[in-house]
Amino acid sequence: MNQDGGTTLKRYIIDACVKAANNKGYSDAVGVLRGTLFLVEKPMSMDQLVEETGYSKSTVSSNMGLLENLGLARRLVTPGDKRYHYVPVTDPDSLKKAMLSNVRADIQLFMAALDITEKELKAGEPASESILEKMASIRHFYRQTDKLLDLISRYTTDELIDLLEREGK
Repeated sequence: MNQDGGTTLKRYIIDACVKAANNKGYSDAVGVLRGTLFLVEKPMSMDQLVEETGYSKSTVSSNMGLLENLGLARRLVTPGDKRYHYVPVTDPDSLKKAMLSNVRADIQLFMAALDITEKELKAGEPASESILEKMASIRHFYRQTDKLLDLISRYTTDELIDLLEREGK
């Protein structure tokens, strides 16, 4: 593959990663770094990521931390080398686990907000019946979603697909 072909292929992945990051409210840097890691054959050091992307070391550092927290990148430590190296997380079960964890964190935040809001409403002026019904409906949705995520987490992606395809026939 020639250099131009490799650059074009990288651009497709990086563009998709940037769009995915932006859809979640993250910066372009998150997507560029994820896409850059995605197509490399060896772990990349912080300095290599800085050179490859043109971002500052602080931007790379903070965004790589975010990618690690999201479960999309992993930091490697090489014995005798003080520099961190990064690799993308690409195995399906690890990616599924990270996705489920991130959705569960959102559910927990929203459920906590619902609990506090409901407590405040009960302590203060009476809330309208429609607001309480809306909150109950949202709470039910999030509880059901959490239960679904629990069930999904018990199976590999392939097992889930097989199970659902058998049940759908």
